[in-house]
This record gives sequence, C-alpha cells and structure tokens, in this order.
Amino acid sequence: MNEEERLIDKYGKNTGMKVPDGYFEAVFSEISANLPEYKHTRAVVEMTLWQRVKPYVYLAAMFAGIWLMMKVFHDASHVGDMSLDNPPDQIALAMSDKSIRDEFVMPDYSQDFELEDDVIGSYSDISDFERDFGYKFDSRYVKLKLD
Repeated sequence: MNEEERLIDKYGKNTGMKVPDGYFEAVFSEISANLPEYKHTRAVVEMTLWQRVKPYVYLAAMFAGIWLMMKVFHDASHVGDMSLDNPPDQIALAMSDKSIRDEFVMPDYSQDFELEDDVIGSYSDISDFERDFGYKFDSRYVKLKLD
C-alpha cells in the first residue's frame, strides 16, 4: 500500500468544501448582465503603397546583397591569377610610362649592410666577441664560429 492510499483510508476523499449547485452559472449570468453592450466592428485599415511594396523591396535588397557577396568572394578567389608574367593592364600601362616607373625603383640598401659586414669581419670566433663585450656565452647553446 503506497502513501496516497494510506492517506485516503485515514482521512477519506471528502475535503469538507463544496460549491453550491448552479453557482458558476449564476456568476456567469450576473457578470454578463452587468457588462455594457459590445459592438462588433471591424476596423478597415487602408495600407499605403509603401506598406504594400515594402516586403518586396526588402526581399530584392536581400538578394542583391547576397549577389554582391558572391561576386566579391568570387573575385577575391581569382586574385592569385596575377603574376609578373601576366600583369593586369593598368600595372603594365603604368610600368611602360617612364615617369611612373622611376617612382617604383627600389632604393639601394647595400650601404645598410656595410656595418654588419664590418662587424662580421672583426671577429674570427665567439671568444673575440666575449673579450670585447665582457659577456660569456654558454657553449651548449652557441656552437657558432665566425669566419
């Protein structure tokens, strides 16, 4: 015997509370009698031209946006086709003009490497470098001999 059946046996199903017969019908009729008369009117709302066309304009804008995205992604995927052997027309035209071509000439950076070449030539191995700068390199990590 479960707990619910034991409670029913002990106290019974009668809670001691009752609703009088016909109570809900009487309350409903009394409330309905006190309400004012309701006229069922249907409001007719005239839609403007924009309200009628707006969903179609939004739909067209969405498809135009999707088309533009697809075009951008498609064009971006073909950027790799450009090479020096086959430059685009505008670059080829610009490079054929001497005044424009002179602006794109690379500067000579060989002077920047003179100091580096001088430092490399000054030291025959790492011990010379340690002597000049007073720093001891760990031989486990530095296995470099400068020529």
